[in-house]
Amino acid sequence: MDKIRILVCEDQKIVLEGLVSSLNKNKALKVVATSTNAGEILPIIRKKPVDIILTDIITDSKKNALDEIENILKEFPEVKIITITGFPDISFMEKAKKLGVSSFIYKNISIEELYGTIMNTYSGYSIYPHEDTTNKLMLSNLTETEMKVLRMYCSGKEREEIAEELYISMSRLKAIIASILEKTGFSSIARVAIYAVQNGLIVV
Repeated sequence: MDKIRILVCEDQKIVLEGLVSSLNKNKALKVVATSTNAGEILPIIRKKPVDIILTDIITDSKKNALDEIENILKEFPEVKIITITGFPDISFMEKAKKLGVSSFIYKNISIEELYGTIMNTYSGYSIYPHEDTTNKLMLSNLTETEMKVLRMYCSGKEREEIAEELYISMSRLKAIIASILEKTGFSSIARVAIYAVQNGLIVV
C-alpha cells in the first residue's frame, strides 16, 4: 500500500520537527513537505502532490491558514485538510466547517489520536471536537489568578475595581488580561467573558 503523503505547516520549528519525526515513524505515513507559513502551502503542493495537509491555523507572519483553504480546495479538491490549533476559539471551528476543512483537532491530543485522525480523514471521515470538549479546553490553561480576573470581569466589575480587590497594579492587570487573550485566542476580554458566560463556563 502506498504511504499517505502529508504536508505539515507549523510555525514553531521545534513543534514542526517533532510532528515530522512522529508522523514518519508510522509506516503508513510519509511527510513529503513542510512549511512554516500557510501562504506557502499552495505553491508547494503544485510541485509536490500530497494527500493530506496538516496545518496549524495561525502560522508565520500571523498568516491564518483558514484564509488559504478556499483557494487550496478550489485547485486541489481531492486533498484532505486537517487544521490543528491550541486556541479553542469556537469561531475557528465554525469557519473551518464552512470552508470544507475535513477535520479539526487541538494540540493537546496524543500522537496515537493524531494517527487515527489522519487515517480516518484519508478514508473520507470528518472529525471535529464535541462542543463540550471545546468549552472545557477554553479555560483549561488559565492560572488561578487569571480565572479570578475573568470571573470578576464576568460579574461586571471595572478594571480599576478588579485591580483594587486583587491588590495589583493596573499594569499587572493588563499583563494578566493579555495572557488570558493569548491562551484563549480571543481578541478582547469582553469576548472571552461573553463566551464563558453563554457556554456555562462561568456562572454569574
